[in-house]
Amino acid sequence: MVNETKLIIATLLADADADLRRQAAEDLAESCGLASIAALAAALGDENKGVRDAATRTLLNIGGVNVARAIVEYIADENIVTRNLSASLLTNLGAVSVRALLPYLQEGDPDVKKIAVDILGLIKNEEAIPRLVPLLNDHDSNVSISAVEALGNIGSSAAVPHLFRAFNEQECAQAEIAEALGKIGDPSSRDFLELNFRLTLGNTARNPLVLYALLEALATVGNDHTLQVLGEQVQSVEGNVRNVLLHAIIRIAERVDYPISSLNLQNAHLIKAQSDRDPQIKTSAAKGLLSSNDNEATRALMKSFGISDELDTLLFQELITRDRVWAAAEEELDQPGAKPKKQIIDLIRRFADSLVPAMFRGGSGIINDEQMQRLFESVAKEWHEANQETRETVIGTLFSLDSDHAVQFLDEVLNDPDPWLRIQVIELLASRTNRNAVDFIARFLGDEDEMVREVAKATLQAGGYLFDIPEAIPQ
Repeated sequence: MVNETKLIIATLLADADADLRRQAAEDLAESCGLASIAALAAALGDENKGVRDAATRTLLNIGGVNVARAIVEYIADENIVTRNLSASLLTNLGAVSVRALLPYLQEGDPDVKKIAVDILGLIKNEEAIPRLVPLLNDHDSNVSISAVEALGNIGSSAAVPHLFRAFNEQECAQAEIAEALGKIGDPSSRDFLELNFRLTLGNTARNPLVLYALLEALATVGNDHTLQVLGEQVQSVEGNVRNVLLHAIIRIAERVDYPISSLNLQNAHLIKAQSDRDPQIKTSAAKGLLSSNDNEATRALMKSFGISDELDTLLFQELITRDRVWAAAEEELDQPGAKPKKQIIDLIRRFADSLVPAMFRGGSGIINDEQMQRLFESVAKEWHEANQETRETVIGTLFSLDSDHAVQFLDEVLNDPDPWLRIQVIELLASRTNRNAVDFIARFLGDEDEMVREVAKATLQAGGYLFDIPEAIPQ
């Protein structure tokens, strides 16, 4: 067995055939000896990707301290591929790699030192903290910033006082330090972050990225008092700073269950934040506007559709109960330019479906026939430019608004001689249980095109309606 292992190692290290070297790397999976591990580690530098990948898998399968010790030296290799493979392996091996990496924190080459720091941060083992803290003052800024990020990734409160000190001593790393404090999320950093938020806000010469990082961290650790601190500054800032500030306020309020309606945020500020490029800021702005029930907020919220499925669900739930939401939806639908029209059309459908027919026809004064007709026309005009998914929503909404009128509209659409358009309409109506929709599909049982007839028949059969429909198959 020993001789066989030696032959496999020799093949891995010296055979000219890459396939044989790869097979040798795989065959060593059952061998945990130091010689096998050393050979596999050396194979991380093989010129053939298949061999490198096989060696990586085998080393990971063997695992343990010996593997970490064997591969750690390759984080200093001249070949970037070998360095990256070694770093990835050490990270995946986890805590067993920590002690193998610690000596490299004393490495003279700052690039090698930085790699070791980065790996320790990804492993997230607290054993490394005492050795990382001194590197906060490393003469190489890349190393010191990596140490900050590593401590943030490890996430231990033991690093917090050291990061406070570094924040006060190293202005160039303040943004990264604030971000690390946010990742750690220890409440003990709240006062420090609030204080430096005030100081940074009052110092126009400071890097705005520091302010953003402080706000991001406060969004993680802030409390009711933080809401007061931040709320006092909303009027004194503008632009991106105000958008980020509002985002932080909304996030804190959600986390501590503070009513957003009690924050007294101005709609005008939230509406401006809706134009931010960051979808998370857009989402927070929408949540802020949801606390206001006036028409301005309702109209503005129409522009928040399409940011995320989660927000769309929230908007549907909240907007459907608002007075004259249909008017705001109609207004937004009629605006030129690209908008999330599918969601707005779907909102109109939900609104129509939520009302009993007597109320919807004007009995309650919520919407009268003329207004309903205008709403119908606004939805119908979206048909021709819509994609398949939006057309399905258009059809459903038209039937919810006025099924008789919807049939008339579809009659006009189907003047087109293309049978594929008729098939498309049938498929779009397949999920509608409205009797008018079923009857409309049944008309195609006598269509001149065989494919259209078959699709209509299959659709009605699938819905269990065919037995109610008189035969209309052409002679």
